[in-house]
Amino acid sequence: MSELTFDAVRHAGLSQVNAVFGAGTHVVLGTEHDGTGTLIELAAGMLEPASGSVRLAGFAPCSHARTRQHIASLFASETLPPARDVARALRLALSARGDTRSALSVLESAGLAHFAKQRVSTLTPREARAIALCLALSQREPALLALHEPLRASSPSPDFVLQTLNEHSARGAIVLCCVSRLEDAALLGGTPSALERGAWFKNAVAQPARSAVTLRVHTAEPRRLAARLSEAPDVSGVEWAGGHELLVRGADLDRLASSVVANARAEAIRITALKPDAPTLEALAATRAGLAQAYYERAYSHATRQS
Repeated sequence: MSELTFDAVRHAGLSQVNAVFGAGTHVVLGTEHDGTGTLIELAAGMLEPASGSVRLAGFAPCSHARTRQHIASLFASETLPPARDVARALRLALSARGDTRSALSVLESAGLAHFAKQRVSTLTPREARAIALCLALSQREPALLALHEPLRASSPSPDFVLQTLNEHSARGAIVLCCVSRLEDAALLGGTPSALERGAWFKNAVAQPARSAVTLRVHTAEPRRLAARLSEAPDVSGVEWAGGHELLVRGADLDRLASSVVANARAEAIRITALKPDAPTLEALAATRAGLAQAYYERAYSHATRQS
């Protein structure tokens, strides 16, 4: 069974993406500013990563034409093949992948037959994406469907999109979808992950680190207080670099502050200042990704109960 792998991939805003996607549905939460559009273009072989590698079944899609023939894609912005009308544009695309079906039958199956005679030059960006999505979903036995916001196109209907993706997934295809709305992620289901400002968060590590909270504690007796806090259950670490300031770390700000104050009082140690340290960008990103996953799980659970 084929896998889609990202190995230490850096490109544009993406930084050090390491991921493996097997058969089934995978949903990546994030926006274009986070790099979701770039992720899909890399997966589909439209871009060669600046560093690292992207491989589908062991081959790099960007340099292996036969591999690209087994990839169906939908990008953030789509351009149809040059032709007078939509039917002729689809005919060109179907012919390029060796598909003998008529363009009209493909459009009809997705409820888009009314576009057949429309001039390609008059399509809005949303309509162009709808036609491109129809084409992607119609591909027979794809190894990978790499789709950017598949439920945000003006058509086909969400029910048609979800049903078709489920059918492809059940037949062993890799379905990789990037979405910005939690409602869409819940509808698509599958395995969740997240992109945050180019940083990749897998399902298992989408929660902030337990030592993400730091308090700066000023006291005239840092040695005594550090010794006392080193045994406190709510304190995960104490750092003293000389002077009157301690860096005290823990998982929860309120509990950490209460523990510092209580232990200082127990030793009759006077605290002159107590303030939280600003979290790192990495900690903020991890927290946002963790919240996104929590909201996803809640929305998915709700959608499952409603179905």
